[in-house]
Amino acid sequence: MRSPRRSTRRGLTLLEMAVTMATLAVLAIVVVPPALQNGHAKSGRIRCLANLKSIGLGLRTFSSDHDGKFPMDLPVALGGTHEHVSDADQLWRHWAALSGGLASPTILLCPDDLARQRTRSYFSGTTPATTDPLKDNHHISYFLGLNASEADPQSILAGDRNLTTNAVPVGPGRLVLTDGMVVGFTSALHNGSGNILFGDGSVQQMSGDRLHATWHDAATRSKGRTNVWLVP
Repeated sequence: MRSPRRSTRRGLTLLEMAVTMATLAVLAIVVVPPALQNGHAKSGRIRCLANLKSIGLGLRTFSSDHDGKFPMDLPVALGGTHEHVSDADQLWRHWAALSGGLASPTILLCPDDLARQRTRSYFSGTTPATTDPLKDNHHISYFLGLNASEADPQSILAGDRNLTTNAVPVGPGRLVLTDGMVVGFTSALHNGSGNILFGDGSVQQMSGDRLHATWHDAATRSKGRTNVWLVP
């Protein structure tokens, strides 16, 4: 009588299981982070866009209370910041002028701007220094366009600070834009793109090429007039 045929199937050995688990772990390291990174990048751009929309609302609220003028268009005596337009180190004062409409200066920081620090309080002159209030540009991610106005809805009012001119990264300071300049974005934020706030309060995500085209259109409308952006 023949003995029953033994099955050739067998379970995985401990060694085989260990190899399988190690392989899956390597795949997780290689495959999952890029997907998570892309998701995080998209989330950062969306939150940054929301920040700029809120800033735009704050500027338009200020404008409606001051005869259609933004803070940089009014003297300090009338609640504006015009005396500070020549000093880029004082950019924070233009944003602080919106403190009545922006409950917290945390909104001035792009979520993807890891080189800057978030602050939750405005400088009042009596705030202890240990609370690190908004009294310099180190808590700010967004440049300010000094020549923007509600009268020109597509004028560039503000945007992400990761700028380039003629392919050279722009550092903090007073950026004077003239005809012939090529404006774009570095890869420091939003994978080489950025968000731009316009004079009518709208915000758009755009590539560096799109920013240049938008700037060129604005320069054409202003008939070659020099434009100035304060970059934090």
